[in-house]
Amino acid sequence: MAIPENINPLSSIGFQLNIEKLPDLTFFAQEVNLPGITLGEPEFGTPFARVPIPGETLTYDQLSIAFLVDEEMKNYKAIYNWIVALGFPEGYQQYLDLKSGDNIELYSELATNYSDASLIILNNNNNFSNQVNLRDIFPTALDSLTFQSTNNESQYLVGRVSFKFSYYNFD
Repeated sequence: MAIPENINPLSSIGFQLNIEKLPDLTFFAQEVNLPGITLGEPEFGTPFARVPIPGETLTYDQLSIAFLVDEEMKNYKAIYNWIVALGFPEGYQQYLDLKSGDNIELYSELATNYSDASLIILNNNNNFSNQVNLRDIFPTALDSLTFQSTNNESQYLVGRVSFKFSYYNFD
């Protein structure tokens, strides 16, 4: 039996998350998942049995992030505004406001809906280990925040957001 060259397990606390459209989220990210991936499996029928064969369609789980909400709520409001702009519940102007952001001339109309993200994974010495690049992410859900005046201790609010994306790869 061969012994692997590196026998150190991966630590769950060493990471840095960067989302181009959400720079205020990077510092406050507390938890992020590396989404799972599933390959479809169609079946080939024979007179005797149905035999699974490798499919050609990949399905990714959602990207979920837990973050501390800063006291000015900049990171929470940035996600909220992105979701509202995509759904424009009050009118089309909300979407147009999203499109009028920085460097809009560099993007097509469809590209303004998305952002790229990277998850940098650190080793046990907090040095770079891997980078995961997530392409074309967009928020799909922002959980509610609960304020409580009955707490005696100061507890910080944690926001949770879910994203869908096209695909990811490793650098």
